[in-house]
Amino acid sequence: MARVEVYPDRVVIRLTAAEKTLAVRRGDVVLDRASITSAVITDDPWVWLRGVRAPGAYLPRKLALGTWRALAGRDFVVARSGRPAVVIDLEPPEAADEGGGWIAVPPNADDGTGDGVAFDRFARVIVSTRHAGELIQALRLDDAESVFTATD
Repeated sequence: MARVEVYPDRVVIRLTAAEKTLAVRRGDVVLDRASITSAVITDDPWVWLRGVRAPGAYLPRKLALGTWRALAGRDFVVARSGRPAVVIDLEPPEAADEGGGWIAVPPNADDGTGDGVAFDRFARVIVSTRHAGELIQALRLDDAESVFTATD
């Protein structure tokens, strides 16, 4: 299962080779920690899925892996049955096209900050982990100096 690493400025979800293949993704998921608006633990990640899978893998109530597209934006999901999940909501990307929709940003495209870190543009990330409580604690902003790694 994916490994979640929390740094002072970013959250990295390191995918295994099999997960990258199933999610149709080349790299890991990198999130801007400052854009996180909320994080919730759930025992049923399936009710949090929204939109349509594009691209990725889905076995109903067993496995969800990849990108889901909805009117609210793109979501990234790494969920397995039998494990709690953390639902991380993010501020929506600021770039929108003239029609009011989201502009498709390639994964790990340069975000223009000049710091060498390219953040993925997702509205929500759902990740299953046995360490959900510890992950929520690590995401707290007042604990920004620590580095947390959870491996399933």
